[in-house]
Formats: sequence, structure tokens, C-alpha cells
Amino acid sequence: MPIQEISGPGRHRAIGVLGLALLLPVLLAVLVFPTAMYDTRELIAWGREFPIVTPFHPPMMVWVGGIVDRLFGTSAVVMILAGQILIAVGLIYCYRTLLLATRRDNALLFTFLYGTSAYTVFAPLSFALNADILQLTSWPAVIFYFLQAARSDRLRYWIAFGFWSAVAALTKYNAVVLFFAMASSILLLPAYRIVLRRPGFYAAIATGVVLILPHVIAVLKHSAAFEYGLDHFDFQNPFFQRINGVAELAVGYLTFAIPGYAIVAISLWKGYLTIGSPQRDRTPAAQFLLFTAVSAHIMLIILVMLTGLNFLARFAAPYIMLTFLAVAPLIGWSEHCKRRFDTRVVPFIGGLYLIAGIAVAIIFTGFASHSAMQEPSAEAARRILKDWHSKYACGPAYFIGGRQGVYGVGIEAGRDVTTLAYREITGATWYDDSRLRAKGAVVMDTDPEFKERMLKFLPGKTYSAESSVTIPLRRTWTGKQRTFPYHFIAPQDCQR
Repeated sequence: MPIQEISGPGRHRAIGVLGLALLLPVLLAVLVFPTAMYDTRELIAWGREFPIVTPFHPPMMVWVGGIVDRLFGTSAVVMILAGQILIAVGLIYCYRTLLLATRRDNALLFTFLYGTSAYTVFAPLSFALNADILQLTSWPAVIFYFLQAARSDRLRYWIAFGFWSAVAALTKYNAVVLFFAMASSILLLPAYRIVLRRPGFYAAIATGVVLILPHVIAVLKHSAAFEYGLDHFDFQNPFFQRINGVAELAVGYLTFAIPGYAIVAISLWKGYLTIGSPQRDRTPAAQFLLFTAVSAHIMLIILVMLTGLNFLARFAAPYIMLTFLAVAPLIGWSEHCKRRFDTRVVPFIGGLYLIAGIAVAIIFTGFASHSAMQEPSAEAARRILKDWHSKYACGPAYFIGGRQGVYGVGIEAGRDVTTLAYREITGATWYDDSRLRAKGAVVMDTDPEFKERMLKFLPGKTYSAESSVTIPLRRTWTGKQRTFPYHFIAPQDCQR
């Protein structure tokens, strides 16, 4: 029986629920969690320097965070909203990619299921604008523009493919897995091997190389980020730890791909979906998506098993996206599936996230608290700076200390203040010890071994006795408070 496209009202309903799912973390930030989490605070702080190389990561997430901070400020709301907009851009590329490989209703279904996955809804609360999340924008864009360029051989698609490839590489170095997987598909599939004889393909490579070259040159001079990446490989890892890395990938699927994979599994069991689409759906693009997804997972597992790559479940998001793209063209619809999708699946997911959002809001305002996402960072910065300015006529130039303590307060202290955790000092090309001596610094550290840490990371610096401010957490009625201990390194140029 011919597959009917999802009706107009059904499409509108699906898009509405997808929008609700993407906006849910933003609404939770508005109502309950106003303070950005640790990773996001860090990228905001680094983004203010707009570096070509960072202590630990490629710079794309830092650039994005810096731009959002410059335009809209540091709140979790704007950071999460910006991240969700970028995820939505990635979902548009997923949908457009699937249109090249399968029917429109399949494309809508699997874009909807991935866009309403637990990862895209809840991970942004903790990892807004993090590199792992930004890959959900760049990876589908890379694949889409390659498929379009291979099909049409138009220069604008090749240039876009090169541009987005550079974006992916500057987002996270594991983009090499995607490039390897795509290269494998090109070599294995005759329909795509032909691109090796097209000038546009090499124009795309040239475009990508030119765009990432400044970063490569900077890394050769300041190798901290590259060395940090290498630290994720441990050839001495015992066998059980390597198996655990593969298990983490499975955990990522079980945790972050829900409820989409559960809905597909139940639909296959009930016969609403079937494995094996019509022959005309088995396009070269569908083959490319399948080969790319399989190759990426094979390379990832090889890296984990042979090199001891330390892999965490939250790193699975882009691989899950590849799987959704690969599976969609392999699925066929029964005659009952469209109606059930309209009347059962879409309302179920909408209701599920609406209930989850209300539950989280009630729990974390009335009965519990989150010490990071409800941290009163801005008020702490205001009080600490008030104390500073009562003693010194200028500065501080820096907020320095433990990562979890210093970034939240430091980014609220003003744009003329540089914020760094201890361990980032040696890798941050923008750190200037003479500036610290001249204008002083606030040191925030709750570690009992504070003196030892100062000797290690800030040798030769004289610091004041510990002071502290204690402030209630925001947006919660539990009455829980947060204490911020701090020391001053007095400025040499402007003592009162």
C-alpha cells in the first residue's frame, strides 16, 4: 500500500511538540535554574579572550560562548537558548539530509524522534554550548552539504562542505572520526567514489584547510590543547576499562536516545513500522548514511579497544545522531502508522516532557536545590568586589582558583577581569603574570591544601587571610546557602 505523507495538522503538531521539547530547558532556566553550569561558565570566561587556541579544547565553543556573552550576558537562559537554536539548526540539516535519502514522512519522524531525545532536552542544562552539543549542529551540516555537492557538483555546496568541516574540526578533534567514516563511504561506494575526480571536492578540502590553519599553527606553538586531547588515550588501560568504554557508548544510547529508540522498537514489535523500505527508497544517499554510521562506530570502538581512549556516555550524542540518519531510510510505514504517529506518539512525547518539566520545577523550587545551577554568583561577585574596592584603588585583574568556585563568580565580576582556574594558567596564552602583580587578583579556593596549590600554581605571591561571603541559593525555598571563601593578592600599583 502506498505510504501517505503525514497530514498538515500532524506536521504542525509534531513541530509544536518539538519546539516545546527544545524550549523546555530554556523555560527551566528562566523559572528554576538561572545560573550556568561549570562547563558553560568556563567557555564564557575563555570566550572573552576570543583565543585561537585554548588550554584544553579547540576554540569553537569558546568563540560561540564569547559572542553570546558579549551580546546578551552570562545567564543560563541566554546560553541555553543560543544552544537550542543551534541544535534546531542541526535538526533542520538532519531533516534536509534525510530528504535526500528517504521519504518525507520518514524524514519528519526520525528528525522528530532525535529532536525530542533526552539528550537534546536535558543535556543543555548542564552542557549548554559545550563542544559535544555543538557537534549536533556541525556534523549533520557536513553530511548534508557533502551529499548535495556530490549530487549536483555545484561549487557553493563544495565550499559549504569545506566550511562546515572546518567548523566541526574546530569544535572537537573527534571530528576526525566523522571524516574517516565519510572517507570510507566514499571509497566503498562507487556512486561517491567519483567525487575524487571532481575539482570541487579539492576546493572543499582547501577551504577547510585554510580555515583551520591558523589554529593548527597556534597549536604547534602552544600545544596544551593537543596534549589534553592525547591525554584521553591511555595505552596502559587494562582490558576491563576498555570494555567499559564500549559499555559507556551503550549507556549513552540507552540514556540519551530515549524515548525515540523505545518508540521505534515498540512500533516494530506492533507492526506499525517495518524493517525494509521500498526499493525506490534505497538511494545512494541512504547507502552513504548507513556506511558512514557503521564506519564511525567501528572506528570509535577500535580507538577505545586499541588505544585505551577514555569514552564517556555523554560523548555518544553525535554517534546517536548518525544512527538515526542511517536507520530512517531502512524503515517502512504500515498503513496505520501515520494516524498513530499523529494521535499517539506526538501527544505522548509532548505530555511526557510537560509533566517532567513541571515535576522538576516543583522539586527544585520547593523541596530540593541545585548548588551550581542556583548559585548566587552575581551577588557573590558584587560583595567580593565591594570588599576589594574598600582596600584597593584599582583591579582586580584576575579571579583565579578552583574550577568550580572561580568561574561562576569571576565571569560576573566584569569584562575587564580575567578568570582562570589554577590548572589553566600554564596553557592560557592570555595569562600575564606581570598584569596580575600590577593589578592584583582574587583567589577563590575551598581546597584544604590551599597553600600547596598556591605554591604550585602561583609561586611567589603573597595573599591575604581568608574571607568569605554566605548567600542563599536562588529560586529555591529550601533556605540552602552557599559560602564563597576568598583571598586577595594585593595589587602593587594601586594600594590605598
